[in-house]
Amino acid sequence: MPSINVLGTLLTLLGLLSILMDYAMVMGQQNPPQTCPPPADINPCVCQVKKNGLDILCEATDIVHINKAMSALKGKSPIIFYLKLRHNNLPKLQGFIFLALDIRHLTIHNSSLAAIEETSLSSLGKGLTQLDVSQNQLMNVPSSALKNLHHLLILNLNHNRMQQIHNRAFEGLDTLEILTLYENKLTSIEPDAFRGLDKKLKRLNLGGNELTTVPQKALSILDTLKKLEMQENRIKKIKEGDFEGLDSLDALILAHNQLSEVPANVFRHLTLLNSLELEGNSIKHIDKDAFVGLESNLQYLRLGDNDLHMIPSESLRILHRLRHLDLRSNNISTISEDAFLGFGDSITFLNLQKNDIKTLPPFENLNSLETLSIQNNKLVNIPEEVVEPIIDTLRVVDIMDNPLICSCDLVWFPNLLRDLKNRDDEMTQKKRPMCTMEKEHREYYVQNMPLERMNCKGKKFTPQSLSSSNNMIESKLLLITTIGICFYW
Repeated sequence: MPSINVLGTLLTLLGLLSILMDYAMVMGQQNPPQTCPPPADINPCVCQVKKNGLDILCEATDIVHINKAMSALKGKSPIIFYLKLRHNNLPKLQGFIFLALDIRHLTIHNSSLAAIEETSLSSLGKGLTQLDVSQNQLMNVPSSALKNLHHLLILNLNHNRMQQIHNRAFEGLDTLEILTLYENKLTSIEPDAFRGLDKKLKRLNLGGNELTTVPQKALSILDTLKKLEMQENRIKKIKEGDFEGLDSLDALILAHNQLSEVPANVFRHLTLLNSLELEGNSIKHIDKDAFVGLESNLQYLRLGDNDLHMIPSESLRILHRLRHLDLRSNNISTISEDAFLGFGDSITFLNLQKNDIKTLPPFENLNSLETLSIQNNKLVNIPEEVVEPIIDTLRVVDIMDNPLICSCDLVWFPNLLRDLKNRDDEMTQKKRPMCTMEKEHREYYVQNMPLERMNCKGKKFTPQSLSSSNNMIESKLLLITTIGICFYW
């Protein structure tokens, strides 16, 4: 009896082995080793074998040669991971051109493409995940050609000539996560334009168009959207309710429009918003309740290149998690002593460069500040008392391009520089802040002020006297004073 059991077990194992071998053979037939066709068969296109499949590039050619290359590829049944058709003469994408091809990423870029026939992409519905038809001549969304691409994740329609997005233009693309329509000529978006994208869409780029208002009705269904870009349009006003329905939005970009004010409650529906970009407008007024709704999550606020004359402290006080505040290139001339009271203890980055600031109060309430940019203002002196409250956390300071006077108020600065560690010595020597000795009508690098002739009574400015007081500072503070430092993020 035991011998019969052993024999039965062996037969079972042999049967399983046979099944596995048959399966391996079938899989081998389904996924044969990827090989490129002979170069002559696809010329002028070129082919490379990559890890995930073939990489095909057809450049500076026409539809005849592209058709020839596609026919040669069909006989091989390969996985084409990238098919890139760039800089070609291809005014129309013909029907069934990709029939029997397995293409994962398709790019038709800068090829004068004005029309895509309905059946040209229909065979790619099971494999295509990325489609780029940017920098062409498309006047409308090629809806009928796109409707069967049920696995598409990314659609790039940048730099075309579309003026309007019609209702249900993207119907069928229920897996789409990224849609970008940057630099078309859009003036209107119909209320149901994005119907069908409400399940997965995470990022939408409508920048570089000619929109004058926020297309609220079309956007309101996109409750999965994380990032909305509407920069470089002609939007003059935003109002309460414009962003209703965008419950998951993390980043909103309204930079470089024509806004003159930020009204109350306009963002109150965006309770998860982390980043708000409003730079490059003409904003003069920010309502005290402009940022209601953003109290718990907003960390990045960009208000540079506007027309603000003061720090909008009353509006900002509710933003308890604000970390990066950019106010560069405004018309701010004074900063009140309580400018950062109530919200400053979370700020790590403060950009005030290119304003008209003449004096600075002590930077109190900025208990976490690491980067301070005050370059290109009208500061004559920067007393030690100004930076004393933030000296323990500060890492980067830029004071270039201010009309500094060589005075005893500035004596602390060269001594602090002298004791700093880990600075870029070569850069510091080339790009150093300067000050003017009024009596001598001469400029000096701040690091090289003639201290022996300045007669600063009561000022301890010898290296020996400062070294002990700066021991704690030098391990925490990296002071960068070069004009070339960029404080954008």
